[in-house]
Amino acid sequence: MQLWQDGVMAMLAAIGLASIIWTVVRAVLFAGPERRVETAALLPARGDGGGLEEQVAALEALRREQGAFGRVLLVDCGLSEEGRRRAELLARERRWVTLCARDQVGEQL
Repeated sequence: MQLWQDGVMAMLAAIGLASIIWTVVRAVLFAGPERRVETAALLPARGDGGGLEEQVAALEALRREQGAFGRVLLVDCGLSEEGRRRAELLARERRWVTLCARDQVGEQL
């Protein structure tokens, strides 16, 4: 019975050590909000804006976990009135999301 308990303790210690090492590696490799400042993700928005919330949520996770970009531009590529309301709501809820027209993309970047 003692051997089994020692094996479980060794496994838990190895998992804990691996978690600590992974945390340090992520902090070193993905450090620095300075990388985010100059990078933007462009997301074309069409029609009624179906799927925009899911796409923004996926980009938010990528942004939070890896610091891949600083903000998201929702580019109006033919949004309906309902789609425009959805996009405006997303932009209001998240300060790093901006809704803009096609001709305004250059100004936003």
